[in-house]
Amino acid sequence: MQTEEPNVSGAVVLDQTRVMEEIAGRDAVARALGRLPREAQEHYASLTPAGKIPAPWARQHIIEVARELDVSPSSLQAQVVRRGVERTLRGPWRLLLRFTSDEALVARTPLLYRQAYDRGRLTARITAPGRAELEVEGWDRIPRLELEGLACAIETVLRCAGRPDVQVVIEERPRGAFFVATWRR
Repeated sequence: MQTEEPNVSGAVVLDQTRVMEEIAGRDAVARALGRLPREAQEHYASLTPAGKIPAPWARQHIIEVARELDVSPSSLQAQVVRRGVERTLRGPWRLLLRFTSDEALVARTPLLYRQAYDRGRLTARITAPGRAELEVEGWDRIPRLELEGLACAIETVLRCAGRPDVQVVIEERPRGAFFVATWRR
């Protein structure tokens, strides 16, 4: 049984940190980081976009910033993911996404997952008009906060691509997760 958690891309974590600073302020984010283990703090201090950081440290940082704000980690995670994805997909990308077919959009989702995490594999397919199924395999017992972040990212990409009324349902699995995304056609 695999128990190690994955690493998260430095680019993703650095972007999330910038978004948390916008939401909570630099001082609150720094105080939250100060509550992480010394090794995690040192890793954050030298993190580059090409680097990686253990997912538990990134998750704990979000939890600690949420504590600073007196909000739930899930609520903060959703704000951070939405802003980060929206920022990434602004300008010409957003316009291009609106002209991308559902099939092409969903087919690129595994690439985005691979750029963020070094564990597991995401597969995605359209199963009906306005419905996609996405599955993560190879990451045992994915923490709920990570699942919520993935679901929020899926929802935000689809919404930014002009798909209305997007809903994403999460089904936890022992060796991964299953997501069903639906939107109005």
